Amino acid sequence: MPANLTPEFLAARERFNKARSDEERLDALQEMLATIPKHKGTEKMQADIKRRIAKLRERMEQRRRSGKSSGPSYHVERVGAAQLALVGPPNSGKSSLLAALTNANPEVAPYPMSTFRPCPGMMEFEDIQIQLVDLPPITPEYTEGWVYGLVRLADAVLLCLDLSSPDCLHEADQVVELLAGRHILLTGGASRQVDWRTVERRTLAVGLKADLAPKGREQLAKWAEGRFPLVCVSTTTGEGLEQLRRAIFRAAGIVRVYTKKPGHPPDMGQPYTLREGATVLDVVEHIHREFVERLRYVRLWGSGRFDGQHAPLDHVVQDGDIVEIHLS
Repeated sequence: MPANLTPEFLAARERFNKARSDEERLDALQEMLATIPKHKGTEKMQADIKRRIAKLRERMEQRRRSGKSSGPSYHVERVGAAQLALVGPPNSGKSSLLAALTNANPEVAPYPMSTFRPCPGMMEFEDIQIQLVDLPPITPEYTEGWVYGLVRLADAVLLCLDLSSPDCLHEADQVVELLAGRHILLTGGASRQVDWRTVERRTLAVGLKADLAPKGREQLAKWAEGRFPLVCVSTTTGEGLEQLRRAIFRAAGIVRVYTKKPGHPPDMGQPYTLREGATVLDVVEHIHREFVERLRYVRLWGSGRFDGQHAPLDHVVQDGDIVEIHLS
């Protein structure tokens, strides 16, 4: 029997996925339980939600009695056109990559586990900035829950791997499996919600230390084929970094749309950024919600059949499109 989940339930589920505290999670779960359709097709989901509520309440009560905090928890404010999480095994070179691509100054050390808190940095790509967040390594021994939480909230993932490591392919499989065990599926396609607790995250594989391991490229390329796009780089020589910037932009899943006023040249200085699949109507609403009610028509340059033609509101915009909005 189909679940036929309500918009209220879906909104509460989204709040749960983005919650940063147990209190926020409990509130979202209670809303989910209240709004989920009650029929045989949702019985398992109802039972799972009730178990989660009971577990959260127990944990919060234990914390209240002990007077202790819930432990370290980190949140990275989203800035720029998109946010990508850098994940990988210990000592894979993530921090060096962040330092090479952004203005951040992470601690770069030749020993594992030197990253123990999130470190964000802004990468410039043409006329936009993309946020990269270096995270502690994903390991079978122990990875704190907040790390997985930040990966869930990111727009995409950079899977960083050390080409010079003899265990590179095993480490790659291990990271993929550990994330899958936390309901985060790495994929070469678009990011989406699979079910109420599982997300897919578009992934770009990055082979690091390419200057030290030329043979490692071929092995990793075979591993990545059919799974993820791959770029091999060296932060020491700079090889591949510009190619990687463009690949990161593609992995981010965004498009840039520019605007022009009637009778004037387009403003190419500051684009609006939207998710792939956005329509002309989404662009209008993104610029200003009130414009939707006053909208007469939109002219489009770029992905339309003819430049300057009236564009259907459901036309999917492409990167570099220019729109001219006419209001009543």
